[in-house]
Amino acid sequence: MSAYIIFNYKILDRSKIDELTKKVKPIDEKYGAEVIVGSPVKTIEGETLPNMVIYKFKTFETAKHWYYSKEHKEISVFRHAITEGWAAIIPGVDETDALVETGYFDCK
Repeated sequence: MSAYIIFNYKILDRSKIDELTKKVKPIDEKYGAEVIVGSPVKTIEGETLPNMVIYKFKTFETAKHWYYSKEHKEISVFRHAITEGWAAIIPGVDETDALVETGYFDCK
């Protein structure tokens, strides 16, 4: 089982990116988050922002707990001050069918 959280963003204040990384590491360790991509982006189709970070988690539930945790919400305030972009949570293939059946992806 696995799940991913993707951040695609532009950096507004590059001088604070290392501080953001330092602040989020203990939260990553607590929830078993693994950074599998942390890189500038070269878009080859469609539109993206110039930077991307992709986290891998053991389960979709763990990814949700990490993102919605009190600790991460505090970090999000800082991240929003120095970056601009979007984030998405994506279940791994093995969890997708079950989430679709629950209606998780239905638009309301």
